[in-house]
Amino acid sequence: MKTVPHTLEFGTHRLPASADGLLHAATALTALGVPMPADWATFAAQYDLESPERDFGAGPEPTLGAGEFARLAFVLDTPAARRWRKRAQTLLARALTGDVRLAAEIAERSANPEARRWLSARLESTDARRELMSTVARHGGQGRVYGQLGSISNRSVLGTDSATIRRERGVKQTRDGLRSDELLRLTYLDTATARAIAEAGAHGNEAILRVHEGVARRERDLWRDSLRAS
Repeated sequence: MKTVPHTLEFGTHRLPASADGLLHAATALTALGVPMPADWATFAAQYDLESPERDFGAGPEPTLGAGEFARLAFVLDTPAARRWRKRAQTLLARALTGDVRLAAEIAERSANPEARRWLSARLESTDARRELMSTVARHGGQGRVYGQLGSISNRSVLGTDSATIRRERGVKQTRDGLRSDELLRLTYLDTATARAIAEAGAHGNEAILRVHEGVARRERDLWRDSLRAS
């Protein structure tokens, strides 16, 4: 399969990659301090490498998936591989501490505008959800009400429950599997509900759920009307 080559950036390293994200094996191995083996099949079997060949302009050549490259960085004992392991430790520490600059760096490397829009919508959705949960707690919500709020939102916007969405879209967290427009609808719904609870002075689970159901119904009607208008 011939693909249009491009470049993936890892810090100061720029590694040629196929359009579907597979790394040019010879260049990637050089970055790890290992020369391209004369017998690729034996080397691939030794390290359980299964990525298919790609054409980078000189005919089909071996490739490495990003996961395979990372795995080799942890099993090869070269100075370059040890430097990659140190970078990996730094990245993990940044991820564990919620360094948003790391997320920004990753997003900037994405060539997919929709993926960047999705990330923005996902973050907005997370903030709106947290604000709703805080509002519910301040107004006497407790126990099962949190799950019930999510269930009402999911059925209103998605037409099904969280478990079904996770199974059908292959994700562990429901909102990780949603489209940008679905996330934006949930963001609006959570924000509008938090505001409505505060304005109505709703207190306790039943009152909070009544407010949320009313807001969800209005959001659903507005969405349906906007689709008709378009």
